Amino acid sequence: MQGEHVVHRAKGTDRILDILEHLENVVEPVSRNALAKALDCPRSTIYSLVEQLVARDWLVVDDDGSISLGHRAGLLGLAYSRNARFEQVAREVVQRVAVETGVVTEINVADNWQQLVLISATGRSRNYLRTVEGSRYPLPITGSARLQLVDIPCETIRRNIPDEDFRLGSGGLLPFDRFCEEIEQAKRDGYFIARGLIEPYVGTAGTPILNRNHECVATLSIILPQADLDARQDELIDRLRRGAEELSSYLRAAVWSMGDRAHNHLFRDREALPDRLSD
Repeated sequence: MQGEHVVHRAKGTDRILDILEHLENVVEPVSRNALAKALDCPRSTIYSLVEQLVARDWLVVDDDGSISLGHRAGLLGLAYSRNARFEQVAREVVQRVAVETGVVTEINVADNWQQLVLISATGRSRNYLRTVEGSRYPLPITGSARLQLVDIPCETIRRNIPDEDFRLGSGGLLPFDRFCEEIEQAKRDGYFIARGLIEPYVGTAGTPILNRNHECVATLSIILPQADLDARQDELIDRLRRGAEELSSYLRAAVWSMGDRAHNHLFRDREALPDRLSD
């Protein structure tokens, strides 16, 4: 009986984590029924666990009955930020580059075969471009992916990125062979400039952040109107390289488990991975 109780508790804990991780990855509140379907879990179990999480302020229920993360989830993120030293250094670098360049600046990591905006800052320019930390994008429409996928076998990439992720902002499909060629180009150049991937007339530029094993665990990137990128390309790449080298130097003497795990997960199939990276 005691062993059965332990197993039951373990399954309940897994379900709670599944709920929290699913809500982290959705952009809008969800109903209990939708949550049960997404997690392939009995509705009675979901209803019971949601009630427990609401009572402890991990979830909140809207007027229409849909649920989303509560304030305790936000407090947990703040606690993580206070103790994550690399993220503190990285946020300072991102903010400085944003001020120096005047454009949106990000640190991106690959999470479960998607691009995750980990840190973002907006420069002084008054263009319409903005990003939100925690946003996720298909890898093929991001310039950063060309750097993060260096040395990942093409057959692994093809197996783990669905066809719909290759649809560009213009509506056209990016040929897979071209995607692989651009990864090789990024490897040779040590940076990557993309034009029109997310949407027409928008450009991005990125440089790799390398760990102690010289592996790309994240990228330092900027987003700006394509015309501005064309006019300032050399200057912008230089500033990005300096920022990325500062962060890479930090990682040569320190361990950043999130970044290492992000890189290592790219050698594994999507279906075998957990829903998100954790530190």
